[in-house]
Amino acid sequence: MNNLIIGTAGHVDHGKTVLIKALTGVNTDRLREEKKRGISIDLGFAPLELSGGRLAGIVDVPGHERFIHNMLAGAAGMDLVLLVVDASEGIMPQTKEHLQILELLGLRQGIVVITKSDLVDEEWLELVREEIAEELAGTFLAGAPVQAVSAFTGAGIGELKELLGSLTLDLPLRDPTGPLRLPVDRSFTIAGFGTVITGTLFRGSVRLGDRVEIVPPGLETRVRNIQVHEHERQEARAGQRVALNLAGVEKREVRRGSVIASPGYYRPTSLLDVSLALLPEAPRPLKNLDPVHLFLGTARVVATLLLLEREELRPGERSFVQCRLNHPLIADRADRFIIRSYSPMTTIGGGEVLDPAPPRHRRFRRASFAHLEELLQDPKGGGDEAFVYRKLSEVLVADPARLAPETRLGEKKILEMLEELLRKGAVEKLGRSYLTRESFEEWERRVLKELEEYHRRHPLLPGISRAQLKGILPGPLGLREYDHFLERLQQEARIQLKGELVSREGFSPRPSAEAQALLERLTALYAAASFQPPPVKEALERAAVSTREQEDYYSYLVNSGILVKLNEELYFHQDAYDEAIALLRRHFAAEETITLAQFRDLIGSSRKIVQPLLEHFDYLKLTRRVGDHRIPVKLAADKQ
Repeated sequence: MNNLIIGTAGHVDHGKTVLIKALTGVNTDRLREEKKRGISIDLGFAPLELSGGRLAGIVDVPGHERFIHNMLAGAAGMDLVLLVVDASEGIMPQTKEHLQILELLGLRQGIVVITKSDLVDEEWLELVREEIAEELAGTFLAGAPVQAVSAFTGAGIGELKELLGSLTLDLPLRDPTGPLRLPVDRSFTIAGFGTVITGTLFRGSVRLGDRVEIVPPGLETRVRNIQVHEHERQEARAGQRVALNLAGVEKREVRRGSVIASPGYYRPTSLLDVSLALLPEAPRPLKNLDPVHLFLGTARVVATLLLLEREELRPGERSFVQCRLNHPLIADRADRFIIRSYSPMTTIGGGEVLDPAPPRHRRFRRASFAHLEELLQDPKGGGDEAFVYRKLSEVLVADPARLAPETRLGEKKILEMLEELLRKGAVEKLGRSYLTRESFEEWERRVLKELEEYHRRHPLLPGISRAQLKGILPGPLGLREYDHFLERLQQEARIQLKGELVSREGFSPRPSAEAQALLERLTALYAAASFQPPPVKEALERAAVSTREQEDYYSYLVNSGILVKLNEELYFHQDAYDEAIALLRRHFAAEETITLAQFRDLIGSSRKIVQPLLEHFDYLKLTRRVGDHRIPVKLAADKQ
């Protein structure tokens, strides 16, 4: 099972905790002060059941700027974030800072949740959506799903759960096979049990009775009890929220920032070689040996920054830096971290660990730069690329998780080799998945050939549906990979994408002389019928159009703006349709409501025509049915 952590983020008092309670039934505010003040101060946790019986852990973080250090301790283990925005307030300062932090930590999946939607009208809600789209442009949440909810009424909560269920299906698996790494975010004592720690299990697994090490300080102990979401377990695995009861350990000996690890594997480090990026919004440049607050995992230390290749790091720039820490911590290659200015504390940047245990460097040494550049490009190194390439060609398209059982190699190592093959042009990437260049070119040939044939058979249709086209491609191709494949072909000007339709680049429907004559007959028939359009079968017979060509002809006329489709059996000529709307608008200029019978008399048609027409207007929200009457919605009354 893909264990995963969903986190919250956003400004104080925007409803994160209330949202989690609506999703899970759990109030994550556990401290007396939190309940008294009505704001979250420390991290809160709750389980969330997803589709298919999957169980996710939710980490609720405080939104107040005074407790950003607590937020950072929870953000490190997130797989997906719920960015919470109050409908009545919109994007606020801590929303932006939380977003910057998540971006620097490398998060790539999320949902924007607009809370308290019951307190605003639809027009205001649309303005909030527009503001969110503008603020998130260029971030990892650009184009992310946006869901409006109300914890008070329950509106949107079910839809949000469905979104979470679908988005979390494709999140990358954490590695349960490596050495144990569990950063501690809480430690406390339970009478009769002793010391208990909680945290998100980053890597590996832990079983009841295992010997583990607390680093720092470096104490070995035994696991007496394991709980996952308050249920006792024999084992916990990477990606789960875990509570461990540790034997013979005092609470003072384990604290936030410590790591529960496989014995003898991790050694605390006071030096880190990193690639550091300063935010464009940082208030000033960083100078050599400037102190900053550094947050990595759940640890928080002061770091002195040795700038290895320049005198200062300006806002928006990135550079190699050696961090000299005032207290040791645990780190891995490719760990993400955040830095905040020493005083006053604001988020100013972050980056990636390249070497967690480097020698001390001297500045402006080219050999050091070259080594760090290699680590930045290939942080783990090595691997049998030919073997991975061959297995990839057998399974056709795969991500590292799919290739792991085929190659018996770790997912991270597979990913590194795939990225190297990608650089060499031997493979292509579709989202998170890969396929050989040879397979990509074969798929491209098949798609282009199928499109040519489809356009030949259906010259009046604008294109083939994505789903139908997907059927010609071999292998276990997921929808996301397929979408990336089509987008690549569009970028290369081989195809056109219009919604769910695909066509060859430059194609547009072109009727033959014979087809044009039939189209003109249908058009004239509907134009003459005005508000009494015939049923489709009758229209086809009168225009001498074959029923097997019905879809092509009607689709062409609808796409050309000549006819308007109300349902499968009823079409209106565009002029008559526009006139019906005009008559309705003039009616609402004088009257507040209209009945079906009144509208029937107004346009001089029959009930079997008028009823689907009004239902169509309801669907478009031009009108809304209230009992036996309709009232205008989007349809503005021409009141003078």
